[in-house]
Amino acid sequence: MVWNNYLQEEGLDKYPEIVKLFDSDSEAIKLVKQELLNDRVLRPVFMQALPEEKTGKMEICNKKLAAEKIKGDKTLADYIMENKGIFLCGTPKVANEILTRGGKIIVAMTDRHYDKVQFSVANLRQCYIPLPDRRLLTFKSSGLFHDPVSKPHSKNSIKFTGIGDETDKNTALTSFEKLGPYSEGIIDFLAYQPLYSLPDGKGNFEEAEYENDGKKARPYLIVNCAISPHRISKISQLDDPELFKLRKRISPLLRDIALKRQRSGRKLMPALERFFNSREEVIALEDYLPFIAEEIGIGTARKQNHELFHVTFHEQDVNLGGQICDREEMHTFESYFKRNKIKYVDPFFEIIKKTHIGIRDTISAVGVIKFLYKNKREWKGNRLELLESFFKAYFQRLSYIYFERWESLIDYLGNVITFYFDRDDVLGHDGLKKIREWYRLEKERRRKSKGISTIMSDSNPILRYSWKPKP
Repeated sequence: MVWNNYLQEEGLDKYPEIVKLFDSDSEAIKLVKQELLNDRVLRPVFMQALPEEKTGKMEICNKKLAAEKIKGDKTLADYIMENKGIFLCGTPKVANEILTRGGKIIVAMTDRHYDKVQFSVANLRQCYIPLPDRRLLTFKSSGLFHDPVSKPHSKNSIKFTGIGDETDKNTALTSFEKLGPYSEGIIDFLAYQPLYSLPDGKGNFEEAEYENDGKKARPYLIVNCAISPHRISKISQLDDPELFKLRKRISPLLRDIALKRQRSGRKLMPALERFFNSREEVIALEDYLPFIAEEIGIGTARKQNHELFHVTFHEQDVNLGGQICDREEMHTFESYFKRNKIKYVDPFFEIIKKTHIGIRDTISAVGVIKFLYKNKREWKGNRLELLESFFKAYFQRLSYIYFERWESLIDYLGNVITFYFDRDDVLGHDGLKKIREWYRLEKERRRKSKGISTIMSDSNPILRYSWKPKP
């Protein structure tokens, strides 16, 4: 009865083939139904499984992670292959027609429309498929989820039209090659697949390779693994007092993360360590929020250690598991400048060019945390704690070369901080006082441990670097 009521509320009960699809006893359908009933901010989306001749090979790059067993002998790679070649078919009506003709539809999920934020749908071109271990497979560049009626692509432009191109694929692949199979603080990259044809929104297919600025362009699916489907930008949409349902769902995954990090010799950050040692089933809110800030700090530092830079970075680019998303936008130092993503008129231009420090990424990450506490009044009292969690995690995970460069850089950021933060904000009011304090604490900790033993796998010791701006 609960499920039938849900179908009626969603207007899906009038499509007999969709009703029949949801009546299936398959593991995939059971998992989707469970997620949809437990989290009403999610909605079903209907993905057309493209025939083999309409796609290229699904290339699983992250073989180490893909080999993990999820249920019995079934691995993550098996679940990837079960869902390969999927793309948004259009409206539920179109999905019903495809099923009537004997076509294959896979039910995935994304967030509901919400007009009180910058993007009504946070996952503009990404859908989620739940796994038995509570993680989610994400299929990026798989449709135009804020507007399923429009064609998912255009012959004139592929930006924000539901698909990604070879550049997106290569950028995501480069970030994987630099960061490795387990991406602390960053969403896990798994695989990619070229698509030769796409659904036209009417149940048919249209050739996907087309001219774009005089060059051939072909769409690519990009497959990742996430621990939450919700972006921080949608936090005000969650009807979840103190985020209890979200914390309950994610807590087993956080315990698994803590175990993996300990086994690999990584030191746990304070919030995650407190939860892990507490043996509580659900992470406390007072630990969950700092955990998110810590993860953003870790991810920002790991990007810096491997000289990866986000072209744009804001609350839309981090999920509520603290994972930095959109790996296809993490550019190397060379491509960051080559593609004219940052120009000499940018106030950060000289700093980034001279030091290779992604100061724009760091300031933007602080902006994400600011968004977190400004959108929940009851969390405003935690703002200093959240900023401290971010900067301590960031400085602790920075490799030796970049940590040293910050010492000569930090004195020149006063105007930047004042410009980007209101006077009533902690950083805006006190300038760099707190950042200097957190930096000194980390410097002292490193001194006691002889400086460079903190993150050996990410470190690359180099002579001290000193930077000063031009007069």
